[in-house]
Amino acid sequence: MNRHVTFTTGLVLCALLGLADLAGAAGLGRDGAPPVAVVVIGAVLGLVTLVAVAPAWRRVRGGVITVVVSRAVAGLLAIPAFFVDAPGWARLLAAITLVLTVAGVGLLAGAGRDRVPAGMPR
Repeated sequence: MNRHVTFTTGLVLCALLGLADLAGAAGLGRDGAPPVAVVVIGAVLGLVTLVAVAPAWRRVRGGVITVVVSRAVAGLLAIPAFFVDAPGWARLLAAITLVLTVAGVGLLAGAGRDRVPAGMPR
């Protein structure tokens, strides 16, 4: 996979996870919903991710770092689902979220490690 495809795939995956975090706010107050603090923090992190996607798309280093950090922190919010009395669907969703987060962040970080020598086209 070349650098452009790796980067684009990781960024799109992170953007979709950010959208999912925002959509999760619709479940506030429903039975079996995560704690309000987790949902609100997740929605804020999703919004931060989506705002940072535009500069990240243009390969602005700060935008890429913001996407990676916001997704990593949002992924950490899923971990408590494995240690509390959560429904099975919530644990499955947390596992899927963690796998997709690791994949998205890994693709972005992996694409950033490939250094292009000065004077070479990207």
